[in-house]
Amino acid sequence: MSDNTSQRKALQQLEGESDYDRITYYQKPFMVLWAAVQEASSELQEDYALSPELAQLWVAEQIRKVSDSLVDRLAETALAHGESKSNVARAAGASPANVLRRFPRLKADGSHERTLIDDVLDSLE
Repeated sequence: MSDNTSQRKALQQLEGESDYDRITYYQKPFMVLWAAVQEASSELQEDYALSPELAQLWVAEQIRKVSDSLVDRLAETALAHGESKSNVARAAGASPANVLRRFPRLKADGSHERTLIDDVLDSLE
């Protein structure tokens, strides 16, 4: 069985798992993220007198944007390491037929300018 086929099979098995079983793989990172949203939003509440609800919403939206950028970067990385476009799409919950619509940067002539994740990573240096 080719590596591509075994990866596809693993992704299909994972997709067939119950929601509860799949959630266990990302439950702990989510709890860390939730705590980070609350901590960061408390600073916004103090600095800008935002309500807790709006501060949390603002922080979560910024994290969503960075996360979307990270997903795009990880798709590029997976492809660069030999994964098929179809399996990249499957791993991201997209149809293999729509992989280039979901990840336009995977096109051979796709845009490769900086993304939001680049700016965030640069700010950590």
